[in-house]
Amino acid sequence: MNRFGILIALIFLFLNSCQKTIKSSIKQDLKDSIIGFNFTPPDKLVSLSVQYRIRNNMFNWSEFSVFIDGFENLVTLNPEGNLVFVEELELKSKMLSKSKFPKQLDLPDIRSRLKVVQTMLMQCRYHSENKNWEELNLSLQSLYSSYNSFIRRIQSVNEEINLFSNDN
Repeated sequence: MNRFGILIALIFLFLNSCQKTIKSSIKQDLKDSIIGFNFTPPDKLVSLSVQYRIRNNMFNWSEFSVFIDGFENLVTLNPEGNLVFVEELELKSKMLSKSKFPKQLDLPDIRSRLKVVQTMLMQCRYHSENKNWEELNLSLQSLYSSYNSFIRRIQSVNEEINLFSNDN
């Protein structure tokens, strides 16, 4: 009877230890899954219409147009599948930084704002690859904010140019 009790205890311990392994793998799967995580709605992106780009001699700057379109697509996507789009935007931002900026926009403060956007894209890629959803959420908000800062600076430079050119 004593051996029988020890055998039952060993079987119970074995089964109990198996259940803990299953539970921990389920918890890991839930951490890796985006299910149940609510991303903050994205900031509204500053828009530059086609008419605006034509009026300010930016329409033929194809790298810029592709970059803007990529950002507008990113905001409308489900954050779970954003890694592909973030990587694509990284490439587009590199192409933009290497492109020939229009003379009026080839300024250090505009280029530096683009660098900030590129840094935020790298941070978003990192968090997305590692499935750090809370950090990704914060990084996406910073990305949208840095993009808006970049676009607003372009707008302010164009406004200054238009203001002074109308005075003549």
